[in-house]
Amino acid sequence: MKTNPLTTGSRGSVLWLTAALLICYAFLLVAGCSAPVQEGVKTNDTIKVRYTASFQDGMIFDTNVNSTPLEFTVGRGQVISGFDEAVIGMTPGTTKIVTIPPEKGYGLYNKSLVFRVNQAEVNEFLQDQESMGNLLGFQYPGIGSGYRWINSDGSTGYMRFSNATDTMVTVDLNNPLAGQDMVFEITLVEIVHPGT
Repeated sequence: MKTNPLTTGSRGSVLWLTAALLICYAFLLVAGCSAPVQEGVKTNDTIKVRYTASFQDGMIFDTNVNSTPLEFTVGRGQVISGFDEAVIGMTPGTTKIVTIPPEKGYGLYNKSLVFRVNQAEVNEFLQDQESMGNLLGFQYPGIGSGYRWINSDGSTGYMRFSNATDTMVTVDLNNPLAGQDMVFEITLVEIVHPGT
């Protein structure tokens, strides 16, 4: 009668033990490989991002890399539409670089928003806005400076000046970033609240 070496004596015990350990190890490997996959950003998620915004030529005009991350809810119109679209699918810790065209940024440049007006009228308007605490100055590298304010409907108004004389000035009411292709480097810091 032949004996089975796997079941006979101490050598058989060692082989059975080794086989059992290998099977357990294989199960552990398979279980460890099925770690949960982290979902990417979806519409209605509240997220925090760091970003650097530049023009096509590389000139940076805005960044929050060394300050507080920007927190917003995706798809709610709290940021430009191209930025909203860019973060979809990102997972925490990832970085992406996107070019956002004017149509998904601050719109096309509108020449009908450029006027030649009386300097006194502009001064009166600016004084009214300032007296309401509603006037802020801005400065964009490569674009220049001007003023912005919040309109009664919640929208933001902009005003830049050029060709000033003693009595007249050219006023540009376009957003200073209108007509610009913008490059954003975006890093997703965290998904604060997943959307529903």
